[in-house]
Amino acid sequence: MPGTDGAYAFWFRTWSRRISSPGGFTDDYGGVAVRFFKILGIVFLILLATSGGVALRLKEVLFPDNPLDLGHALAVGSEDVSQDKKVEGPYIDPVLGTVNVLLVGLDDVDGGSRTDAIALAIFDADNKAVRVASIPRDSRVQIPGRGWDKINHAYVYGGMGLLKDTVVNLTGMAINYFVKVNYRSFPRIIDLLGGVDIYVEKRLKYTDYSGKLFINIPKGQQHMDGKTALEYVRFRHDPLGDIGRVQRQQKFMDIVLAKLKSPAILPRIPALIDEVVSAVDTDLTPLEALKLMQFANALPPDRVRMFMAPGKAGYSGNLSYWILDTVELSLELAAKLPPRSQDSDLSSASGDVLPSAPLTEERLQALREQIGKIGVLNGDGESGLGKKASRLFQRIGIEVPYAGNARHFDYHTTNVVYPAGGTERDKQAALALAELCGITNPGLVREEKRATMVSLIFGHDKEVVFKRLESLNF
Repeated sequence: MPGTDGAYAFWFRTWSRRISSPGGFTDDYGGVAVRFFKILGIVFLILLATSGGVALRLKEVLFPDNPLDLGHALAVGSEDVSQDKKVEGPYIDPVLGTVNVLLVGLDDVDGGSRTDAIALAIFDADNKAVRVASIPRDSRVQIPGRGWDKINHAYVYGGMGLLKDTVVNLTGMAINYFVKVNYRSFPRIIDLLGGVDIYVEKRLKYTDYSGKLFINIPKGQQHMDGKTALEYVRFRHDPLGDIGRVQRQQKFMDIVLAKLKSPAILPRIPALIDEVVSAVDTDLTPLEALKLMQFANALPPDRVRMFMAPGKAGYSGNLSYWILDTVELSLELAAKLPPRSQDSDLSSASGDVLPSAPLTEERLQALREQIGKIGVLNGDGESGLGKKASRLFQRIGIEVPYAGNARHFDYHTTNVVYPAGGTERDKQAALALAELCGITNPGLVREEKRATMVSLIFGHDKEVVFKRLESLNF
């Protein structure tokens, strides 16, 4: 890999020109729109961080003193970094303090494009958090000028403009920017990474002769090339449908992001940059995109919340839809994450949560008495999770009179909830349950208006909680 400042400067200038020039990006993508944006940021930052003179010249842009400040950044073309020349960053809503970005993934079908993934990312500059709402493509919505239809038809009818209007009409929130990505470059990007190793929980098999899509991925540990990886993140033909696909995409992207941080990837960065840039179309300027990426990367994991638009499967006119709960969606979009304080900041600089303290037999007995009875809710989607958790709690000596499903299967982290407006005893029982399960972040213990008892909602980090509970053998 070339190591000169001139080579890196050339790659940077080429990348900047391609992003900012008309037609510099190509259209379309799908499936992983929710988190693919972050890959671009990490690849870009790794490239610039490895350069010498270029990094010094641009360090005020690439490594700001406060990356969580979205307000300003130095001009990229500045020759003198000592001068305090500043330009505006992304537009921030003066009332809400947010930057709203519509993330869209497109799939090529019969010579045209359809939205295969839609998400609204809210960069909350005031609350120092990011909320990402994934909107299922079969959601029944009112498309301006077209009436009620599936949301993925909006792009077919009127392109990005009509899709933006539809999302604004649905959410009541302004769309400041958009990002589109396409499928075509995805296999090449994964191949450049050397493929990925991932455990497949169950066999994924689907055949679509008309769409020329043939998926057959065995259960177990797999090394996936680009083609197989694309099939993995696109698969949605099981009882969980889009929900299961979102879970697999998140798991897959965690592995990809970890691989991108490996020093072994550095020689492949230039080719990766070319492929990533060709996959993205956006109305963000390079500087605005960089500011948002720095903001997201500077946040600890508990300040990034991803969820699927709440609702249920249903029918209208003999067509299947995802029937949105628009009231709950509005509440979820507006919900601020608990503010971080010095006392409640339980994350290290690397974003890792501090380990929970081991329990003595005496402390376990005290927690049993505080907790009493609990409910168990499946927020992950794994079959049989409620029964497994109930058996573990009952072995420990805690009664579980109710086990069921949460409102959706896209809880990233395990939560403890207790009735809103309940007693102080409910709150203390919830805190005791969090301690028992090793949940050290106080932001994950919260009131819930729908809760009728103290309950544990298992998220995608369920194995950490299970390991903790299984270790309690007194």
